[in-house]
Amino acid sequence: MPIYMDRHDVSKEVTAESVARLHLEDLKVQHEYNCRGLTYWFDDKRKIAFCLVEAPNTESVHKMHNHAHGEVPHSIIEVDASLVESFLGRMEDPDAMLGAELNVIDEPAFRFLLSVQITIGQLNNNNQEKDLASTIKDYLSKVNKVVNDMHGTVVRQDSRKLLISLTTAQHAVLCGLVLSEKLGKIYSHLGMNIGLDAGLPVEGNKSIFEDVIQTSKRLCEIGRGFSVSPTVLKIYQDEQPDTVINSIEITKISLAEMIFLNKFFGFMETNFSHSELRIDVLVTSLGHSRSQAYRNSVGLLGISLNAYFNKYRLERSLDKLNSGLNSISETAYLCGFSSSSYYSKCFRKMYGVSPKEYMMAIHS
Repeated sequence: MPIYMDRHDVSKEVTAESVARLHLEDLKVQHEYNCRGLTYWFDDKRKIAFCLVEAPNTESVHKMHNHAHGEVPHSIIEVDASLVESFLGRMEDPDAMLGAELNVIDEPAFRFLLSVQITIGQLNNNNQEKDLASTIKDYLSKVNKVVNDMHGTVVRQDSRKLLISLTTAQHAVLCGLVLSEKLGKIYSHLGMNIGLDAGLPVEGNKSIFEDVIQTSKRLCEIGRGFSVSPTVLKIYQDEQPDTVINSIEITKISLAEMIFLNKFFGFMETNFSHSELRIDVLVTSLGHSRSQAYRNSVGLLGISLNAYFNKYRLERSLDKLNSGLNSISETAYLCGFSSSSYYSKCFRKMYGVSPKEYMMAIHS
């Protein structure tokens, strides 16, 4: 049967103990609706509870809650069991304290998500090209070790990207700093970009942590080392009032900048494959003048819109070449290049090798 996660926004009078009792009431009647209550999370600070339920459909979850105690959920989404466990660490109730009458779970589902991307610079010699696949694999192994040391969990990993879940702002910021400071410069031809955001697993009818994943990914794609969202910056300062984040390794993003970036990447993600696209169309979609857009681009991305547009397309092409599912000409077309020859020219200028040489190296 499907597994659902629901969200209950509760009143300020609700406590962890009262949520535990509601969960117990669910378990008493769950069989009547062919449901199985797996576990729950309760965030006392934000007064939000999330239930994880195996059920035939969302209507059954609603009916079970309504019968048990009347506290029906505000939102319900279907979730993948492996993702829930990776993001939140468990799929069932933790063990109760010995002799406890009630298994009270006072554990929030709020998480800090790090998006990490291994970047490829100029491959200036044959050894770098020949050993590229094994070097990236070694790099990712080092990243995984740091994540484990910081009590984080790798939720997803592919050929050069990772998504990491952590439970506290302190661990998340420290993890990003250790990655950028200790690993970011160990290879001359490889680098690392990191984006950090935080949020809740259920927001309306979106998929689990959808907004947080998207924002952390976009911050990573800025390409300025370790970029941190305004949400995380505020939480960190609230939790660590005597500590100031002043590391040169961190790029602090303001709320106004985040609004610009979301508009910018929203456009890029939808339109980068259109070879006839012009920058003026992008500028218009942002609601800025050309000079405003240029200033924001250089200030946040470090380069002009034209230069970043080309870089973005080349980065997307790496993902397609890494997958091995597309030919070079198909990749050029899918990433918005007018011809495979022009794509190869831009690719060599950026990475020091041709797309064919890169594919041979990455799949060797």
